[in-house]
Amino acid sequence: MAGSIAPLQRLRSHVFFRAIAKLRPERGKAIALASAGGLVALLQVIEPVLFGKAVNGLTSGANPLSFVAMWCAISVTGFLAGMVISLGADRMAHRRRLSAMAKYVEHLLALPPAFHFQARSGRLMRIMISGCENLFSLWLPLLREQIVNGAILLALLPVAAFTNWRLALVLVTLMIAYTAVNIVVMRRTSFGQARVENQFTDLSGQLGDLFGNVTVLQSFLAVPGELRSIRSSLHELLHAQYPVLNWWAISAVLTRGASSIAIVSIFGIGSALVAHHLATIGDVVTFVGFTTLLISRLEQLTGFIVGMAQRIPALEQFFAVLDEESHIRETPGAKALEVGRGHIRFENVSSRYPGGSGRVQELSFEVQPGETIAIVGPTGSGKSTALGLFQRAFDPDEGRILIDGQDIRGVTLSSLRASTGVVFQEAGLFNRSIAENIAMGDADASMEQIEQAAKVAGAYDFIMRKEGGFASAVGDRGQGLSGGERQRIAIARALLKDAPILLLDEATSALDVATEARLQESLDRLREGRTTFVIAHRLSTIRSADKIIVLDQGRMVEMGTFDELVVSGGTFAQLARDGGLAEPANDGHIVRRAA
Repeated sequence: MAGSIAPLQRLRSHVFFRAIAKLRPERGKAIALASAGGLVALLQVIEPVLFGKAVNGLTSGANPLSFVAMWCAISVTGFLAGMVISLGADRMAHRRRLSAMAKYVEHLLALPPAFHFQARSGRLMRIMISGCENLFSLWLPLLREQIVNGAILLALLPVAAFTNWRLALVLVTLMIAYTAVNIVVMRRTSFGQARVENQFTDLSGQLGDLFGNVTVLQSFLAVPGELRSIRSSLHELLHAQYPVLNWWAISAVLTRGASSIAIVSIFGIGSALVAHHLATIGDVVTFVGFTTLLISRLEQLTGFIVGMAQRIPALEQFFAVLDEESHIRETPGAKALEVGRGHIRFENVSSRYPGGSGRVQELSFEVQPGETIAIVGPTGSGKSTALGLFQRAFDPDEGRILIDGQDIRGVTLSSLRASTGVVFQEAGLFNRSIAENIAMGDADASMEQIEQAAKVAGAYDFIMRKEGGFASAVGDRGQGLSGGERQRIAIARALLKDAPILLLDEATSALDVATEARLQESLDRLREGRTTFVIAHRLSTIRSADKIIVLDQGRMVEMGTFDELVVSGGTFAQLARDGGLAEPANDGHIVRRAA
């Protein structure tokens, strides 16, 4: 943990300015608010001066009403300006918070699968919410109050020195002592709060995993053990927070006592100066006002800085996610992919799946337009890696992949993905209606087209049996549907997209035999004129494939039709025999078992 915090500390000097830079799209309004804040600060500094002059007028027998009138005018002007600043700051902070959230989501969704494979969704959600809230909590008081406070401190000292330099020295001494104490507190708490924030974020990721797998936890009676782990994490979090809280408590006590100490000091020293004719009673009254103003503004400013110290770790995590770069980059001037025939070539492709064990080595093959190619092999043989390379989830370390002669690294990602329809092993449904989930394939599709896709996928009948039909919600991650139903919705979604290239990753793994047979007929019609890749463990789904590629430990060890590979007696023949799709012949060879 300490090693992860140390680099963060080096970033602290610019995190604040980076957060402020997020206001740049509205810099004109921000500058106007800052200027108005400077005016308010000057007016508030002048008020104690007018108060002192009014008191001097009373003690000398002069008429103080002119000073009182000026004081009233300044107070009203400051009040109105402060109200304008407050309204403007509130609205700007809310706008920028929503904009920051939108940018975060946009950036996160653009990151490649390799990043999301390693990240926890609960952790990323916590970072987004915490980061945006902390940006808001920085911008709002800064624009509404802290610019005014800073301007008051800058204006107060020269005005105080001009009024009475001896009392001004007392004021400066008190301010230095107050600031020094708070600097010590902030230094003591900065590392501790960073540790707390890291633990909090890790805990959020842990909770996200639990909430997403409640059924598994209950089925395996793992709830008590996980609760013990959570309680232990919470205890560690509280233990890390206590030292930070102790220092903040010390700071709060000193802050409350500072006002009384400062006023007593000014009265005492001021009385001595009045006795020696080195100050007037009005000067003492003015400096009491200065002291009250100084302490209150220092207290607010210190609270803001302490709060900023608390927010820095969360902001560092927020910016760290925004700094994540996709290793998949479009080449300058990339053109849209043009799929005419659907001819595909893998040329000596080698790559390892980022963060995983899957890999492919020297993979070379050719797919003719309209062919259906199945990729099979034992678990971990590189099947999903090959499919990920084709989608540019990551790029190969060596070799290239061509579609109709176009290297996929030289075309735009959007055009590549628009040209492929995908059905994953996990359906990937959203907590929306069935119609909305299918329409992910084509946002402009009509209801008639959505229903037609459902019919081809074999989903229409079970959808219509539901109370809401296509308007029925599927639940979180499709939990309101059976496994087979979820998969058929995902297939309908891919059908609706009507892409020239199909990628089927275990598309029928969750279906019963009868439904699978009906779906295969629909897929056969869909594959006409399209190039299709199929990844399958259930070999019965690839009997009609034009070509089967067999991978083992990332290398292509066999390639041919179903019957050719069964007769060859190699790796595929053994897989077919294990799956009950082949049997030994009288001559000792393995032959295809009749369907």
